[in-house]
Amino acid sequence: MSTPALLGYNLPIHFSAVTWATIVIVSTQSDAILNFFLSKNLRIARDQAYDLTLASRNKPVEFWGAYFEEWKQPPPVPQRSGFKFINFASSRFGAVVLRQAIVFPLLAISPLLSLLVNASIRALGTAETLHAAYFGQKKMTPDQVAVFVEERKWDYRSFGFTAALLESIPFVGILFSVSNRIGAAMWAFDLEKRQDMHRRGQIKPI
Repeated sequence: MSTPALLGYNLPIHFSAVTWATIVIVSTQSDAILNFFLSKNLRIARDQAYDLTLASRNKPVEFWGAYFEEWKQPPPVPQRSGFKFINFASSRFGAVVLRQAIVFPLLAISPLLSLLVNASIRALGTAETLHAAYFGQKKMTPDQVAVFVEERKWDYRSFGFTAALLESIPFVGILFSVSNRIGAAMWAFDLEKRQDMHRRGQIKPI
């Protein structure tokens, strides 16, 4: 029997590695089933959370202007050969497939490691999905989105990693999938404030 540890401290619960893996697998599968049946209501809740957060900022429609390039020389966007895989990994179905193919085998090593790997793979795709409404609101082209994300790639990766990690927690992740939209809307507002300042000439291109 092995004693689970958290941050180096042994927890007063004694489960074998097999038991831990079984608990995680069963809870993950149950979570996927629950997501399936609640998908419509969850989609509505996520959209409302995003929209209401932006509405609380009391900004006119004109505030959300067209895309403005903030760099004098935008960084080159690397050819993302795995772009389709990133989009697939960020989807709900892709998350389930990744758990089956990659995450579950890692459970024998460490349940925490499996969650971290899953979040790392889904990080960028999750972040772009959370800001899809923002990009659409600005009527940005795919090329503009690619440049915009590349200019802030580490911000997007860290944001997406945190969001994907929280959403991958069985059952509780359903709530985080809604609250993540609130965080995405708040960040979108901050990004647009900077865009607005650039359009007004208050900030010069980098």
